[in-house]
Amino acid sequence: MVKRPAPVLAPARKVLVIQTAFLGDIVLSTSFLANLRSLLPEAEIHLLTTPVGARVLTPNDFGVKIISYDKRGKDRGFGGFVRMARALRAIKPDLVFCLHRSLRSVLLARLAGGATWCFRDAAGSVLLNHRVARPKNIFEAEKNHKLLEAWAGDRAKNLPLFPRLCVSAEEDAQADALLGGLGKFVALAPGSVWATKRWPAERFARLAKFFWEKHGLRSVIVGGNEPADFKAARSLLADFQKGNNAGPAPLDLVGKTSLGNLKSVLSRASLVVANDSAPLHIAIAMGAPVLGVFGPTTRALGFYPLAPAGKAQVAERAGLECRPCGMHGHDVCPLGHFRCMLELAPEAVYQEAEKLLC
Repeated sequence: MVKRPAPVLAPARKVLVIQTAFLGDIVLSTSFLANLRSLLPEAEIHLLTTPVGARVLTPNDFGVKIISYDKRGKDRGFGGFVRMARALRAIKPDLVFCLHRSLRSVLLARLAGGATWCFRDAAGSVLLNHRVARPKNIFEAEKNHKLLEAWAGDRAKNLPLFPRLCVSAEEDAQADALLGGLGKFVALAPGSVWATKRWPAERFARLAKFFWEKHGLRSVIVGGNEPADFKAARSLLADFQKGNNAGPAPLDLVGKTSLGNLKSVLSRASLVVANDSAPLHIAIAMGAPVLGVFGPTTRALGFYPLAPAGKAQVAERAGLECRPCGMHGHDVCPLGHFRCMLELAPEAVYQEAEKLLC
């Protein structure tokens, strides 16, 4: 068999990366950005992302310039699309990587100019120059990395795939104020965009009791400004107070953090327990030990917590033929039984947590 020569890296002074998916996807793209920077240390690299992605990636240590695309707000519609296409074309990128597989993202990549790379299964991928197979059943960051390997060949082999984020001194100071001198703690993130990804809040409360009773660790509840997050926090707090000797109530920070100071809060936790949601990936990117609670989604979809040894575990109800029931989640269980979460006992989740705490 004739060995194919390694690709020759064409000079790239300006590079554009497009990732406008969910926040978790954006966090998982940080290893791509870090590795791209290592391959092109002198290049001007731009990232087109969502407003929430822009917030979580500011600041960044990749030297990447962030372009915020509010596709559901001020930039929505055809007019916003055209304005963004013109702005990207004005950058004059030599090289464009489209990580997001939507038709809108592919069209923006095409209109930006330069040599374009995308995944073969992206909508409209035939419009771009280079199309790469996107393997299944591997970590999401590994999938993204296949674009770099296709472009850079052996130069992209054995590069780190762990996501990473950083915080500013101001965000650290804000986290100090929010935590109010609290010592060691466990962060609990009971929310999720999808209802079927939420392990019941009363079970998070039982978990918080275990952490206090067995380790003297107070819990901190984190979440956004969504009604479901506030509801989960109220339920968790109410259930925690039931019974005698419950210990100090968890500190409720739901709706009180920005993405910036949330990164700092999570980085200080002795452990973060989160549903399959953005806080899970943010915590990993900040170097915290993480326990992911997985219900309708599975490792095979690629969004499980990948971290250095001893830093991540997954709690799940294994053996259910109905898992996974979709790429994301649902408002209600498609089969009506919700066994993947209801049959996941607090004691089983705590056993996985012990592996990280001990």
